[in-house]
Amino acid sequence: MIDNDLRIRRLLQEAKDSKVAVIMLDVVIGYGAHPDPASELGPAVKQAKALAKKADRELIVVASVTGTEQDPQGLTRQVEALKAAGVVVCNSNAEAAMLTAMIVG
Repeated sequence: MIDNDLRIRRLLQEAKDSKVAVIMLDVVIGYGAHPDPASELGPAVKQAKALAKKADRELIVVASVTGTEQDPQGLTRQVEALKAAGVVVCNSNAEAAMLTAMIVG
């Protein structure tokens, strides 16, 4: 929740795998979490999608953001930044999991 480095490395690794069609992310905001996770995850998602496109395939990234407007990161700000990066943001992790299952199912 604090350091996105491992998550980003794995995201880019999976983006290179031709068997991967969708990646699901859970983003948690609030005290003790990264001060602005979308600022790091957004560019990484764009890079991952570009890697897939270069290999002539589409990569869908689905996410949920757990938090509130009162959290230091701001729920809406995080959601909008992820959407701007091409992420399909769902209202809950359950909804994100169902959508992901439908995509691969």
